[in-house]
Amino acid sequence: MGKFDLIIDKYTKQGLAVADIEYAISAVRSNTKRAHIIENLFADYRAGMSHHQATALLDDLFAANGGEFKTENRWGFIYGMIALLIGLGCGFYIFYVFAYGGILMRPILVFIAAIGGTIGGLIKIIYALRGKIRDNDDSYAGY
Repeated sequence: MGKFDLIIDKYTKQGLAVADIEYAISAVRSNTKRAHIIENLFADYRAGMSHHQATALLDDLFAANGGEFKTENRWGFIYGMIALLIGLGCGFYIFYVFAYGGILMRPILVFIAAIGGTIGGLIKIIYALRGKIRDNDDSYAGY
């Protein structure tokens, strides 16, 4: 817990229970969504934490852990890479046919796949890098 020690000291001095802070740390490490963590911090059995303190604690914890949505962009990267590979593969096929001769099968579909895959894949990857693509699964579904 080396990177969280300063945060634990800071919030215990403000009067928060160590058990609440450790719960928040474990929830942040397991990539639980912010709304679920705040809901559990305000539960009846956890007394003494205000909304301002919980929000500040989570901001500090997410900053120390590397970001709130550190692993939630994975499907944006995967779909972007697949589209980019399809686009670049079709682009290479077009280049190969024009450079070395041959017949371009279904040229309209190949051109659409090359252009759309390359541009769409790049856009999807850029959105994922900027944090615009989020997994929308509910970690408490089925409970």
